[in-house]
Amino acid sequence: MAEIRPGDALEAVVERVVPGGEGLARTDGVVTLVAGGLPGDRVRLRVDEASPRLIRGRAEAILEPGEARRPDADVCPLALRGACGGCDWPAARPEHHRALKTELVLDALRRLGGLKPENLPEPRWLGSPPNYRLRNRLHLDREGRLGFFAARSNVVADLEGCEIVSKRFLERLPALREHLRSFGPAEGELLTLESRDGADVLGELRLSAGDGLQIASKVKERGKGPFDGFRVVDAGGCVVGSDGPSELVLAAGGASFSVSVSSFFQGNLFLLDAFLEEVRAALRGLSPRCAVDLYAGVGFMTRPLLELAAGTGGGEVTAVEIDKSSSHSLSKNLQSWHEAGLPLARSIRASAESFFHFKKSESPVSLLLADPPRAGLSPEVRRGILRLAPAHVLMVSCDPPTLARDLAALRECYAVTRLTLLDLFPQTHHVETVALLARRPIG
Repeated sequence: MAEIRPGDALEAVVERVVPGGEGLARTDGVVTLVAGGLPGDRVRLRVDEASPRLIRGRAEAILEPGEARRPDADVCPLALRGACGGCDWPAARPEHHRALKTELVLDALRRLGGLKPENLPEPRWLGSPPNYRLRNRLHLDREGRLGFFAARSNVVADLEGCEIVSKRFLERLPALREHLRSFGPAEGELLTLESRDGADVLGELRLSAGDGLQIASKVKERGKGPFDGFRVVDAGGCVVGSDGPSELVLAAGGASFSVSVSSFFQGNLFLLDAFLEEVRAALRGLSPRCAVDLYAGVGFMTRPLLELAAGTGGGEVTAVEIDKSSSHSLSKNLQSWHEAGLPLARSIRASAESFFHFKKSESPVSLLLADPPRAGLSPEVRRGILRLAPAHVLMVSCDPPTLARDLAALRECYAVTRLTLLDLFPQTHHVETVALLARRPIG
């Protein structure tokens, strides 16, 4: 085989997708990862990296599409020409998401976690329609463009039509953009949170360095504009201007959650109810004496724990969250639920690592929930779980490779007894996985 160098053009046929969302092909036996490739595609790719063991590139042209690929006419024009990177699978047919993402998860669990598919329960699947986002993180540049970055770039693509933000948000977007432009040149991130029907939209503009004083005075003049609540945060994290509320009460699964625009909350408006029902179903039949919700956020999964404690006649529930905004919302929710008749959970503002540092082994934990950030569990947390040895662990993850790594660290002591995939992020390779683990009998 002639030496392949960055910049070369190659032809290849994609066999399957792998964790990270790339298509896997082979060039004279060398594994070739193709950004933008889907199973069955024959592509012309442009090489970005090359070594004797691995070639990495991006699809430059689809010479013959595979069955999983949509016609170009059905793909977002911005994504088709590479101007917007808000979703990395814009060309994947929605009806193929289940097979593609199930393969991603099982491949990661097998290769990285040492868990063979025959030793796992049959994965369940909960799909989602498009235009699903309840929360957004958009970029604003000094030319007034508002949207997602282009793929592998920090150039902002002015958001137009889109399959991931909600339809009500798209309707309001031109007015939101003009309001932000009225403050003058500025750059930063716009965080948004909307009600499930899209009637209310909150915004938090997080500025880059140097723009705080200029924008603060103009917020006082112009107010919230088309937002239902709006605030500006400078590069140091201080609120320098606000108008209207900064939190919403969201209903999901028969419960109400107070959520700040800057707090973490599950982002798919269509799957909130189903997500909570999946957690309830996974916990059904358990009677924990002591349950802990790590990375609790505003209490999304603490709520099913409290329902479980109420239904079994007792049991201590502890919720651990480090983020200031999320912890504040969590405390409000716990108190509200207690006033409505549920047990009062203990709220701890701390990192998961700090919790395990101070948690004594003689204070047993019988059930532990963990929904960590994309980086997964730290080594300290994995060791802490093994030390406390809860009878059950409910793991939630948006990243199959880090989930596989974490399960590999626990697999000698725990077996996966329930596995569910939720398509929280259609048109991307990301998938939420909920895995219930049961402690293996000792000896």
